[in-house]
Amino acid sequence: MPRLTAVCAAAAALCITAGVTRAFVAPASRASAGVPLQSGKATGALSASAAAAAAPSAAQASWGLAAVGLALGAHAGLAAFAFRKSSTARKAEAEAEAAPTATATAATLKYVETPQDERLFELVYLQYTSEYMKGPMYWDVAKGQGGLPHYAGEPMTKNGQMTSNVIGNLKTFSSNELAFLSMLFFGIGLYGNIQFLFIDPQWAKVDAGGFFNVSYIVESLLLPISFFFHISCYIQRMNGK
Repeated sequence: MPRLTAVCAAAAALCITAGVTRAFVAPASRASAGVPLQSGKATGALSASAAAAAAPSAAQASWGLAAVGLALGAHAGLAAFAFRKSSTARKAEAEAEAAPTATATAATLKYVETPQDERLFELVYLQYTSEYMKGPMYWDVAKGQGGLPHYAGEPMTKNGQMTSNVIGNLKTFSSNELAFLSMLFFGIGLYGNIQFLFIDPQWAKVDAGGFFNVSYIVESLLLPISFFFHISCYIQRMNGK
């Protein structure tokens, strides 16, 4: 488009220049062709008429040059406007084409894991695994309770320390309750053993034809049970219960 405008402007300038040149040259040629050169008087008259004809031709030439300059300026302005408009349109089209490409490039960038991300993943994975092992969905030998039934989700140890699951059904008792039961069973068991062996000897009574006092036997059996209550009290105290 700018090239076509420039060509049109040059053609218009040539046409105007040709018209001005023809207007400037034609009067003199007609005057010289119509009047013969016969005498000095005639030559003087021809010179006067040629001068008179040359004056309007100079004026026409100046107006022609002004018109040529105006036409050239107008066409140059139109050409510059068209060129600027076309360049702006091309720039807008290029930006519109580059925008999806930039978005696609940003979307397809490869993720690079940083040390902070790796550490965060390790912490989250470790915590998730620890919580998962506490639940009933995972079974391990460490969750078993020896001869007692294996209750899923009740590990025997946690962070290297025995949990309340080790003491079985006694885990519902507090350490104070277990301490009281331990001392009670210890006293009753000690009393039964002393009565059975020293104060009221049962073996001598049997040798004499009598019978054992069953209450002494039952009371004496509470002495070893008090030891287990003592151990359970210690475990509950270590677990803050």
